[in-house]
Amino acid sequence: MTDRKRLSFASRELTTFLVGMSIMLVSWVMDAALDTAFERGSFFSQLLTPADHDMAIRIWFAATVLFFVIYISRTHHKQRQQEARVRAALHSAELERTRAQAVLESLGDAISLQDLEMKILYQNKAHIAMMGEHLGEYCYQAYQGEGAVCSGCHLDQSYRDGESHKTERQAVTAQGLRCTEIISTPLRDTSGRIVAGVESVRDVTERKRAELEIERMNRELELRALELVEANRELESFCYSLSHDLRSYITRISTAQQILAQTPRLKETEFAYPVGIIEDSCRGMEELIEAILTLSRLSREAMHWEDVPLSELAQQVVLQLRQEDLQRQVEVVIQPGLVVRGDRNLLRVVLENLFANAWKYTAKAPTPRIELGSTTCEGKTCFYVRDNGIGFDMEEQALLFRPFKRLKSSQGYPGTGVGLATVERAVQRHGGKVWGEGAEGEGACFYFMLPEKSGSGAAGV
Repeated sequence: MTDRKRLSFASRELTTFLVGMSIMLVSWVMDAALDTAFERGSFFSQLLTPADHDMAIRIWFAATVLFFVIYISRTHHKQRQQEARVRAALHSAELERTRAQAVLESLGDAISLQDLEMKILYQNKAHIAMMGEHLGEYCYQAYQGEGAVCSGCHLDQSYRDGESHKTERQAVTAQGLRCTEIISTPLRDTSGRIVAGVESVRDVTERKRAELEIERMNRELELRALELVEANRELESFCYSLSHDLRSYITRISTAQQILAQTPRLKETEFAYPVGIIEDSCRGMEELIEAILTLSRLSREAMHWEDVPLSELAQQVVLQLRQEDLQRQVEVVIQPGLVVRGDRNLLRVVLENLFANAWKYTAKAPTPRIELGSTTCEGKTCFYVRDNGIGFDMEEQALLFRPFKRLKSSQGYPGTGVGLATVERAVQRHGGKVWGEGAEGEGACFYFMLPEKSGSGAAGV
C-alpha cells in the first residue's frame, strides 16, 4: 500500500469515528431531554448522572449506532473499491478492444467476425472495401443472397469440427478475374467453448498469376533442358569424331611422314623440308584436338567438392614444368597454406594452364619470375598468378578468354588459343570468376575468385 493510500484510509477511518461519536453525543443529549420530560429530575442531572438502567440503555444504543455507522462506512468503502475495479476492468477491456481493432485494421487481409448463427459482428476496413458493409446481417444473405447457411460453408465446418479451413474462390469483377483465399477459424472463450468465428479473405490474384508464370517458365525450361540434352548428344558425337575418326586420319598422315622421313634418298632432296612441315602440323593438330576435348569435358564432368590445398597442387604443376624444360631457370614463388573448396581436377586444370602460359611467355625475360598468391578483391579473397613476361595490351582484354582468339603479343609463341578459355570454364563451374590485367612488355597477372576459400603465407620454390 502506498503512502497516499495509507493517508486516505486513515482519513476515512477518522471521519467515520468522528461521525459515530457525534451521533452518540446527539443521541445521549436527546435521551436526557426525553427522560427529563417524562420523569422527575433536571435536564443536567439526567444528562450527567442518569439512573443505572438509563445509563445501560444509552450505552447500548450508542454502541449499536456506532457499530452500524462503522459497518455502513466499511460497506460503502468496499462498494467504491469494487466500482473502481469495475471501471479499471472496463478501461482495460476498452484498451484491449481498441488494440485488437487496430491490429485487425492494419492487416492487409479482409477480416470479419461472425457468431454461431452466421450473423456478422465485425468487419475491418479491408473487408468493408472488398465485400461492402453488412454489420448485423447474416453472411449467407449478405454475400450469397441465400435464405439459409450455404452448403459446404467453410465457417460452418469450423464450428462443427473446431478446426481451421481454407478454400479458394474465383469471381469476375470490374477489375477482371480475381482469386481469393478464404480462411475460417473458430473463436473460443476461456472455457474452450466455440462462441464465434473469424473469416479472413485474402486477394491472391497476383500470386496465382505468378504461379502460372512460373509454370510456364518451368515448361520452357524443360524444353530448353531437352534441347540441351540433344545438344550435348551432338557435342559428344563431335568429340567422338575428334578423338577417334579425325585422330585416326592424323595418325595415318603422321605414319606416312615418318616413312618418308626415314627414306635415305628423301633426306638428300628438296622434299625433306615439306616432311618437317607435315610433322609439325600433325603435332599441332594433336594438341588442338586434345585442348578441345579438355574444354568440352569441363562442362560435362561431375563436380566433386573438397578442400583442395592449392599451394601443394601448384608445386606439383611447377615440378612437371621443370621436368619438361630442364634447360630453363625460372624463379617460382608460391604462397603456402592456400586452401580452397572446389574440385581438385578442375583446379589442377586452372593452375596447369595459367602456369604453362606464364612459363611460355617469360621465355625471353632476363630473369623470369612467376608468382602464385592471394589478395583481396571486392572485399573477398581471390588468387592470382603473376609473371614478368611479354604481357598484353589491355585493349585486347575482351579476347583473353575467347577460344581460338590469340592476342597480338602472343604471335610467334606456340599454342592453341584454348588455354584461357579452359581456365574460365573451370572457374565458372565453381561459381567463380576470372579476369586478367597486364601491359605490353611488363608482364601479366590473372586473378580468379572462388566461393568458400581461405589461405595465407608466402614462400619460394
